[in-house]
Amino acid sequence: MDLINLFDKDDGLAKEDILSRLEMFAKELRQGTTVIVIGAASIILTIDSERKTTNVDIFNTTRVASYLKYDIQIINEDILFLCEDYRNRLILKANFEGILVYTLGLLDVALIKLGRGLDKDIEDIKEILQSGVVSIEQFKFKYKEFRYGYGGSFEILDNNYWAVVGEKFISNDRMF
Repeated sequence: MDLINLFDKDDGLAKEDILSRLEMFAKELRQGTTVIVIGAASIILTIDSERKTTNVDIFNTTRVASYLKYDIQIINEDILFLCEDYRNRLILKANFEGILVYTLGLLDVALIKLGRGLDKDIEDIKEILQSGVVSIEQFKFKYKEFRYGYGGSFEILDNNYWAVVGEKFISNDRMF
């Protein structure tokens, strides 16, 4: 069965759609491959979110090719800043015949989305915090580490932080 016909793209991908695509995608990968789902799909697979997504973003951890027919977008690890300990927060979601599918921890998803800062990203972060999976205290604490290694504009990042937390970030470090 061709995946393209499984849903109307205007409707977006819900949890079952994402898992179905990942299962079919996994059949084309080598045994022992690890897939890490990031972005909105991580939120949808981890909490009971009404949100849908138009594609599934995964890390290119094994140098696999792009699989557009599955609405899966491969993201190179080198272009996405994550805190060093992000692997400690990965959540195993599926094992498709030896292909392990993890989601990025929602704390890390929130930080990545903060860096991008689109309106839908800010809403996603608020949903993550409201779900209780990540506390506001955890988010604030990890933000300091994330900010330290962030390669973009601190002004934009801090404005996004303010939009989520409702308070300005104040750094005691003179460099930042």
